Amino acid sequence: MSALNNLINQKVVATIEGEDNEYQIEGIVTGVDVNDFYFHEKGEPIYISVSLNPNEDLPKEIDMEEMMEIPLDRIRKV
Repeated sequence: MSALNNLINQKVVATIEGEDNEYQIEGIVTGVDVNDFYFHEKGEPIYISVSLNPNEDLPKEIDMEEMMEIPLDRIRKV
């Protein structure tokens, strides 16, 4: 888990899907969430997401709430 916490305060680019486009949003990771609620009970995968504080204004198609739960596989380091 400490390796995931190393993402906090790192600059990343997140790929966010809009209705018609994909957007590349640059920002700082503010938190990491590991949701493994069903991992032990049902053998389902662990869902890991990050919260992102964008460095610039978001396109009007993207809501700020979408920045609070970005799947780990949708971010990359700058």
